[in-house]
Amino acid sequence: MLLGLFDVLNAIRRTVVWGRLRTEPSRPPADHHSFAEHERIVEAIAQRDIAGAAAAMRLHLQSVGRRLVPMREAAE
Repeated sequence: MLLGLFDVLNAIRRTVVWGRLRTEPSRPPADHHSFAEHERIVEAIAQRDIAGAAAAMRLHLQSVGRRLVPMREAAE
């Protein structure tokens, strides 16, 4: 169920944010912070570690939130 939800969220994210046409697609560097966070989430799910997956997702969302807050404040 979580993997299905992940696929749906990814499809929405690609459509809304990355679905725009670009002449030069921009991609995060290979060592982008979110990749490790995503890997921890996926690994916990693969291990059927419900508490670990929830904790990893919570940490990831907090990390994303911290990075977005300065962007919102700068836009105001």
